[in-house]
Amino acid sequence: IECHVQLKTKTKLFSGADNDARDAEPNTTVSPICFGLPGTLPVLNGDVVRLAVRAGLALNARINLVSRFERKHYFYPDLPKGYQITQLAEPTIGPGSVTIRLEDGSEKQVRIHHAHIEEDAGKLTHPTGADYSLVDLNRAGTPLIEIVSEPDMHSAEEAKAYAQELYLLMTYADVTFGDLYHGNMRFDVNVSVAKEGEPLGTRSETKNLNSFKAVERAVEFEVARQTKLLEKGEKVVQETRGWNEDRQQTFSQRSKEDAHDYRYFPDAD
Repeated sequence: IECHVQLKTKTKLFSGADNDARDAEPNTTVSPICFGLPGTLPVLNGDVVRLAVRAGLALNARINLVSRFERKHYFYPDLPKGYQITQLAEPTIGPGSVTIRLEDGSEKQVRIHHAHIEEDAGKLTHPTGADYSLVDLNRAGTPLIEIVSEPDMHSAEEAKAYAQELYLLMTYADVTFGDLYHGNMRFDVNVSVAKEGEPLGTRSETKNLNSFKAVERAVEFEVARQTKLLEKGEKVVQETRGWNEDRQQTFSQRSKEDAHDYRYFPDAD
């Protein structure tokens, strides 16, 4: 599971624009940096680093004394400059662990691979029946940490318990507003299946789940879908999938990129 946590700073990651856009009109909590205008230069918000370190301590993680930013390239209407500033080679937060509690009273440790600081993109809305989309850049440049777990969860119940524990840790550490409805924490669930004792198979990634129940149901659906494919002798495709809450099922969105597709390189600024 990859969990994006919006940090509760007053201003954005690299600009002085207001970071709390929950009740704001579209495209009002923005600055020239959010629009990616030529000649703008990012300035790192020190409070972001402080909150990220606090989050890392809550994750029982190693805090790296040196961290760097990279550019991750992809072209999307809600990312005007065409790349996201993120961390790859040297993230702020190193390996850690989270202890989850299951319904039968047992406990399990889930390892954290790392967590990195990055900026959020904007938001697209697609009016019903229209042949256009609307872009809101209020969220562009919002500071996030992305918490990446190891593949230590082996059931929908464990995935849900992990998401709930992350929520408790991040809200008690006071690094996020924790408003799931407004996307302050979003979960990307990677699922792969295999026979016991065999290496894990090809994974799917279901993006942007914003409730614990959705995490649980998405895992259940993907395990059943992939198992059915393999039992029929078909292959699981590595792809990004979305979650349809009304139908309680995932759906294909696009083929999944690998790291080399993003053309990472150190951020010049």
